[in-house]
Amino acid sequence: NLRILTLASGSQGNAILIKSGRHSLLIDFGISLRKLKIRLSELNEELNSLDAIFLSHEHSDHIRGLQHLSGKIDVPVFATEGTWDRLSWLNWDAKERFKCGERIKLNGFDVQAFRVPHDAEEPVGFVIEAEGKRLAIATDLGSVNGLVRERLKGAELVILESNHDPEMLLKGPYPWDLKQRILSRKGHLSNQDCASLLTELQHYGLNKAVLAHLSEENNTPELAYKTSRELLEPHIELFITSQKKAGPKIEF
Repeated sequence: NLRILTLASGSQGNAILIKSGRHSLLIDFGISLRKLKIRLSELNEELNSLDAIFLSHEHSDHIRGLQHLSGKIDVPVFATEGTWDRLSWLNWDAKERFKCGERIKLNGFDVQAFRVPHDAEEPVGFVIEAEGKRLAIATDLGSVNGLVRERLKGAELVILESNHDPEMLLKGPYPWDLKQRILSRKGHLSNQDCASLLTELQHYGLNKAVLAHLSEENNTPELAYKTSRELLEPHIELFITSQKKAGPKIEF
């Protein structure tokens, strides 16, 4: 059976493990290996065989775990050319490059990346197919364009950023330039933008949605959940992630 485990989500670290039988993929590695194993044990899981790591972009909350592991684990790391350009300092034996739209087939997984609007060199989201299921991940994007919409359509499970409440952000303690960055088209997705996109996707086979990358300063889990829940059909399951603990664990 296919299992999707969110191990950390937020500005302090991100990691999502996708398991199918004895095989697994890690999407982003923004927490330490030690913390990764602790979070897995919280979900009664373990890291028995990791086939590959995929990076969405080069920001530290998505790659931090790799920094201390070079030479310690023998796993290929996949990223775009632009991401590797920014991570040229990272010593890693198996650096794999992919182009957006290219299909990467690995032990029953089919992975395809697509560009997202975010303030990194060549940031991507992912569509992953395994065991006849289709899921999509887009956790750092400032706005929704036609390409993002098209790629997320048809996914049964979508892990989507619901980063901030604009009112909380504007009234909050961040300096103005950081507020502008978050609110920009290449910043982070608001609760309202997330909810609006999920509302569209529910007409294209969506049945599970995970709200990700919530700001601890400019959002609350209750507010993010309520904003999307009010607009979604009752049959769609809605989950919420946390920076501080593992979950959700979703099984197909």
